Amino acid sequence: MPSFSKMGVFPVGYFRAAAEWLLRERRDVVARIDTLQAEIIRIGEVQVEYRDIPEGEGNKKSEQRIGFSVTQGSSIARLVQAYIALGGNPYNISGFLYPNSTEWVDTGSDVVRQERYPGGGFVAPKSASPSSPPPTPMDDGTLTTDADSRTGFESNQAGMIESSRYAPKRMFGRLSRGTWDYSTVNRVMTDVRGWANKEIKTKLQDIEWRIVKLADLAEQLTDERDNVLMAAWGGQLNSLPTLDESQFDPRRLCQVVIQDMYTMLYMTKDKGPPYAFRANVETGYLRFTFPDVPEDEAAALG
Repeated sequence: MPSFSKMGVFPVGYFRAAAEWLLRERRDVVARIDTLQAEIIRIGEVQVEYRDIPEGEGNKKSEQRIGFSVTQGSSIARLVQAYIALGGNPYNISGFLYPNSTEWVDTGSDVVRQERYPGGGFVAPKSASPSSPPPTPMDDGTLTTDADSRTGFESNQAGMIESSRYAPKRMFGRLSRGTWDYSTVNRVMTDVRGWANKEIKTKLQDIEWRIVKLADLAEQLTDERDNVLMAAWGGQLNSLPTLDESQFDPRRLCQVVIQDMYTMLYMTKDKGPPYAFRANVETGYLRFTFPDVPEDEAAALG
């Protein structure tokens, strides 16, 4: 059985062995953070600039892309250079939205929202009530919810993705193909691009996926550095900042939880260190653990 595979039910000796191994692993946390930081820098970052939509003293962002940049000399930068050299348009790769980029700024008279990405960095379904008036296309191509311009046959926008790349929203509803001969359109598009499918995949799509995966990896490594390790050891080790108790619960620090479990599972002196790690006399009342037997000692981490 793999190590640390017991999660919900285990003998008391298993927890002791697992906790000892994990506490020894603390010595590598600071080096691990340095490694994460170096890897994040090596991967680099993509930033897409979007056009502003003025909104009082704050601002929102439209989906119109007006700029694209990457960290110079990074892994992503080299992939983007190759992608552009092969004819790719970097605006087509991804929106590269970051939800934690939105800020609330105190202007003195009010607190306003400052967006860096459209939708605050989120792409989500639209919320609406059954009575919400659906938008109607006008002659100039704009949308309106004016009751005088509606026919009553429009589709409600609830549940549609708030993005210009979501076709049903721009077609004013999830349209049924009905008797439309859509196979003819597919045939035409096959004739147009079928001869270059391999080139499209190798010169564009494969590189696009590599860029997106690297950007996603950098985001995961950043979360591990700033959240996962901080939630476990914040303020407890050298080079780790003091724990922000508004963001992390100090009662869930790794060593705090281990001590709480020691008190519950083993005999202790005045709630201090365990006494020879003997099972607590109340262990029989716990539904998730039980005393050790001799054969448990040979497979304590299993």
